[in-house]
Amino acid sequence: GGRWPQFYGMPKESIDVVFLGSSHAHCTIDHSILWDKYGMAGYTLSAGFQHLDSTYYFMKEALEVQKPKLLVVEVWGAVLPGLENTDESVYRNSLGMKWSLNLWEFANHFSGDLDKDTTYRNRVFAKFPIIHSRYKELVKGDFEDDIYFKIGYSGGFGKTEFEHPKEIDEKNIQPLDKKCEEYLYKIIRLAQEHETELLFVASPYFLSDEEQMLLNRVSEIAGEENIPMINYNHMYEEVGIDFKNDFRDRAHVNNYGAEKITLHLADYIKSNYEIPDRRGQAGYEAWDLNKRYMDGQWEAKALSDAQEVNTYLYTLSTLKEKTVVLSLTGNHTALGDIYYNSLAGLGISYEDYTKGGVWVFESGTPTLYMPGKEYNRCYKMKNNEIHFESKVIGEEQQAEIIFEGNNYSLVQNGINVVVYDQITGHLIDAAGIDIYVGTGVVRDGNAVY
Repeated sequence: GGRWPQFYGMPKESIDVVFLGSSHAHCTIDHSILWDKYGMAGYTLSAGFQHLDSTYYFMKEALEVQKPKLLVVEVWGAVLPGLENTDESVYRNSLGMKWSLNLWEFANHFSGDLDKDTTYRNRVFAKFPIIHSRYKELVKGDFEDDIYFKIGYSGGFGKTEFEHPKEIDEKNIQPLDKKCEEYLYKIIRLAQEHETELLFVASPYFLSDEEQMLLNRVSEIAGEENIPMINYNHMYEEVGIDFKNDFRDRAHVNNYGAEKITLHLADYIKSNYEIPDRRGQAGYEAWDLNKRYMDGQWEAKALSDAQEVNTYLYTLSTLKEKTVVLSLTGNHTALGDIYYNSLAGLGISYEDYTKGGVWVFESGTPTLYMPGKEYNRCYKMKNNEIHFESKVIGEEQQAEIIFEGNNYSLVQNGINVVVYDQITGHLIDAAGIDIYVGTGVVRDGNAVY
């Protein structure tokens, strides 16, 4: 529903740049980059397949709650053949807002647009269709958001290849749908009423000739209204967009593409607007946590790309400020010392390597070592704990690493690893190398970051 709960929880007048739009907004702007490079306190309020009427009401609500210095509107909604609202889009866009006069007007608009009666409007306003329809399905995640500090970016590393689109000259223009153009102007007027700077952005995607001409019309309107517009579909070479590596699907960039766009946009905003650097200031802890969370995603990707034991252990040694659990179990020396040098890089001595056991490293420093094949201990962390238990039955060692109800001792002869971020409270990776099988890395599905 647009990540409204977190937005409402932010300190007053703490958000300097609000980004609005459809999934093109929340899949393109990586706030960890804005924060890391310039200390920019941005936030994205958006919902998938959002039309411009919803963007307008999102903007109205955002301006009531915060006092941003800059509004950035991703304009994909302008190229649609109309508003085309459905029950699904109504619920998705209205559900997250608090009850207010703005939400009442929003519900009235939806019911009128869909030619519905007042009963429909009242149900949307009361949030009945979603809130009161799934009691039997409720789980913990419905009440607690374990990424409460996430401020509007939904990235991913998936890749889909496309051919480079044929670019249409900016002079080729096609008129917008009347309703879309009406709401584009309503967005412009709303920003003017609040005396808030407005910037239009068009995210890159595999777009049609018609969509390019419609975006050219948006650029024309922006020029007439003295509103800057960055159309990244005319800047592939300048930004370095690669259609073989930078997209997760035809409509959205992946983390690699988002990084390129966000870096360029960060420089543009910094050069053209007075946006303060908030790093180190009280009240901006969410941005620090969000940056750390995204760092964890890149670390998880690096670990998942390491498919061989020595590559994996080397990557493990490069991690910063994480809790790493490593156990050597069973006949872990069956292949000799082929991976010992990589363990030495973590600070494990050869004598301890031959003994086996379990280690805990905090930010690269060993804080626990239990040698041998039999041990039983609970390791306390900031807001969690890991239980280690190992015993020998007959000639076989049976070891367990119990964390959040799961046993992450994935192999009985070789290496088991758990990587955890105590600050964000997220499991980054859990992997095993079964030396009896080879030197490849195996993972448990529960360990996806």
